[in-house]
Amino acid sequence: MPPRYIRPDATYAICRRIEGRRFLLRPDAELNNLFRWLIALTANEFDVEVHVATVMSTHFHLVVTVPNENVSDFMHRLDMRLARALQVYRRYGRRVIWEPGKLSIVELETSRAVIEAIAYAMVNPVEAGLVYRPEDWPGVTASPEDIGTADISGTLPPFYFIAEDWPLDASTPITVPPDYRDDPETARALIAEEVEAQTAAARAEVKRKGWTVLGRIGAMNVSPYRCAKGWEAFGKLNPHIAAGRGEKAARIAAIERLREFRAAHREAKARWIAGDRDVVFPAGTYWMRVHHRARVAPFD
Repeated sequence: MPPRYIRPDATYAICRRIEGRRFLLRPDAELNNLFRWLIALTANEFDVEVHVATVMSTHFHLVVTVPNENVSDFMHRLDMRLARALQVYRRYGRRVIWEPGKLSIVELETSRAVIEAIAYAMVNPVEAGLVYRPEDWPGVTASPEDIGTADISGTLPPFYFIAEDWPLDASTPITVPPDYRDDPETARALIAEEVEAQTAAARAEVKRKGWTVLGRIGAMNVSPYRCAKGWEAFGKLNPHIAAGRGEKAARIAAIERLREFRAAHREAKARWIAGDRDVVFPAGTYWMRVHHRARVAPFD
């Protein structure tokens, strides 16, 4: 896997899928509380800002800003805790929870991309044919009005976490994206507009496919051990960056930056393997700096 370019205060769209597309994240009161408590607890530990979290039955979506470049460590901790709790809560033993190789972390290069990603997470239950409106989804989610005004909060679950001194309550704000911190009303308006457009497109696609909308009650009552049967394309590209609609110049610049970073990283790593511990890795290198104490060039 190529090295990930990581810069401070980057915003990411993250998706994590359940192995075999099982419904282990099926929405119910205990599961919703578990996820809210865990995302709040872990985000606070890593100083991660959460802009939206939507938990579907087979996967979850996050849009987050990571000030300290530790997005991989944040997701490792969240995945580990959630997987072990699900094994206990769903009585799933020692089975694999997360689909191997399917953690998607996409850096959002523009404010347009951030707005689109937040709206996409909110609309995902409609796109999947589960509910008619985003606000009908009974699982963890958010609305445009929640951005900058609401929190994600949960209480200590009565299973798995009872063996250690965990906090009874955990809460983290649903924050305004960085480019709109001084103008939250504009952020909420843009997200609401995008949600409306994506919802209309999702409904039209569901109708075109002839799907029957499951509804909130059906979504809450499906067996968590079943697997999704809908067709899914395999072998699709897993992008590392997204620039948003109409942002061609930003997309090309980000791709070129990523290519240059990977080329410089390959050269530095080859020298490191050859024994040169004074080699300087390019700015954006995280793993080698944190886990091997390699020298890394500063950002301009």
